[in-house]
Amino acid sequence: MTALRLAGKHCAVVGATGIIGAHMAKAFAAHGAVVSLLGRSALQARPKLEPELVPYAPSPSPSPSSSPTSSAGASAAPPPDTPLAHRFLRLDISDPADIKSVFGGRATPTGASETGDEAAVVGTLDILVNCAGIAQTTLLKRTPDLELASIVDTNLLAPMLVCKYAKIKPNGCIINVSSLMATKGDLGVTAYAASKAGLVGLTRALCREMAARSIRVNALLPGWVKSPMWDHLKPDLKEAYLRDTPLGRVADPAEVADAAIFLASNGFANNCVLNLDGGLSAA
Repeated sequence: MTALRLAGKHCAVVGATGIIGAHMAKAFAAHGAVVSLLGRSALQARPKLEPELVPYAPSPSPSPSSSPTSSAGASAAPPPDTPLAHRFLRLDISDPADIKSVFGGRATPTGASETGDEAAVVGTLDILVNCAGIAQTTLLKRTPDLELASIVDTNLLAPMLVCKYAKIKPNGCIINVSSLMATKGDLGVTAYAASKAGLVGLTRALCREMAARSIRVNALLPGWVKSPMWDHLKPDLKEAYLRDTPLGRVADPAEVADAAIFLASNGFANNCVLNLDGGLSAA
């Protein structure tokens, strides 16, 4: 039987109720991780998303009487604050105090109720995925100041605070979901592009800061993805983007999730800024 690539790892996906975040949660669960799904509407989304997750099956600890040969390959007991099942945790990323509480608080001991209680905290992590974000479709001159601040706070400040307070284990990894717009500007995305470019800068600097604990930090830059954001584009804009994309299509969210699995499981992937845009960045 082939071992799962991320068996026994604890992964937190921030923004897990979005189209990309939900597919990432499913992918990490399918590869053996126990997943904490975080978002403002995580509890409401649980009835829909939970049946789509492969249940977590922690390997039992070898018994004291087991010989070294018979216990080869068995997983050790999980740390005390590692959950035994996927969890849905409410997180308001617009509230710095909530981020600090959810990521910096003391976790529920293993074996306690995993009901998705609003007061639950994340605990220690092997993998952190920052996937929450809000889009922009207005020219800078027409975008209210408060909306500009909200875009930057959600897309850049919140991931920065999550990285600050998250308890990542040595040899763990962080994946920041940026955007092709970080490097390829367009009309009506000034604040969005600036915030996503900031995520790339955060990734590069944090990679150096985390080196002492061997924590890898990478950024994933999707192009257009099949999602409500794509669906709401005007037909002429869709045609223009598809014409400039060598593959002639947009990404399936599962393809973006697969790229995140690569970044999480490849032990030499560090400071990667991975374009996943079907070639649109070449246009």
